[in-house]
Amino acid sequence: MRQPPQLWLLWDTSVVLPYYVPEMARNTKAERRIRIIVDAVRNHRLSAHCYIPNLVIAEVFAALDRACHSAWDSQVNRKFGGPGKTLDRRRYFSARQRFRKHIHNGVLFYQYELGRYHILTLDMIAPIDKHRQFYRKGSVRSMGASDLLIGSMATHLTRLHGRDNMLLLTTDRRMDAIFSRVPASVSSSTARQLGLVDAAIRLGFGEWSPELYPRVLDLARCKKADLIDAFGRWPLRTRKVRGRPPRA
Repeated sequence: MRQPPQLWLLWDTSVVLPYYVPEMARNTKAERRIRIIVDAVRNHRLSAHCYIPNLVIAEVFAALDRACHSAWDSQVNRKFGGPGKTLDRRRYFSARQRFRKHIHNGVLFYQYELGRYHILTLDMIAPIDKHRQFYRKGSVRSMGASDLLIGSMATHLTRLHGRDNMLLLTTDRRMDAIFSRVPASVSSSTARQLGLVDAAIRLGFGEWSPELYPRVLDLARCKKADLIDAFGRWPLRTRKVRGRPPRA
């Protein structure tokens, strides 16, 4: 698949944080891929418009605060080197400042506001997540409200820009499953039982179809072929285009 003239990318918290603090990535592969995509956008090598939900902005700031101040938190300690270890304060302030700069006036990330239509569209999202276990091994939990709302926002962007032109970027494997892969396996009878058919009509989406849901790219687990399919090539070029200043 060729890259469309303009891509629209919705960024989940799990793929925003590692750009500013690499230790907070799921794995080194994900961190490397995230950096390539952001640098390609910043240096005008990838024609893409980056949306960030306003609730993700809150989650990013909260996660940075936790990483710096929660010396008692064993999960934080493991990321930063051992008992009592946290994110260095200089790096903490630097990460906050860079992130603030990148969300100011849409310099890099354009803030996408949560609205009533996103909440109403949960009727097309939440029933699938709660109905389908999907993963059979390990600890399986359904998603919380924030993740479901991000899926709802991605569904609206898909409606606005077209499914081929929109991607939800994440490292959350359940987001990939529930928003992107599971809808195609939902039978028409199950869709009616879950209220999806009525919800799609009521919300103005028309006839219910798996094509209403967003494409999702799990940067921690996807294959190189998936990245090529999404962006037209991989790895992306990241060097600055001559004569054009990088985005902040």
